[in-house]
Amino acid sequence: MRINQDTPKSVQRPEHVVRSSEAGRAESPEDVEHSNDVTASDKVELSSQARDIQRAREVAQGAPEVRADKVEAARRALQSGKLNLKGQDLAEKILKDTLPS
Repeated sequence: MRINQDTPKSVQRPEHVVRSSEAGRAESPEDVEHSNDVTASDKVELSSQARDIQRAREVAQGAPEVRADKVEAARRALQSGKLNLKGQDLAEKILKDTLPS
């Protein structure tokens, strides 16, 4: 596609632009009538990685936003004094759990 900046008033939308490969070809009524038909050989295949991502997204969307069992366990640990709320220890635990060994 060629962009001509000298004539900004005559800018055409992409759907109105004729491609050079299509300019000399005339469409028959049959071409127009069957232009949206899908043949039996048309298909889409997802990679195993894409399927895994799709499945993970479905599981995540189906999970509750708040895990009540974890909240209740943390509440009991806090009340009994067993929950460590030291920021340094928490940061070290997060890093240990997220970084590879």
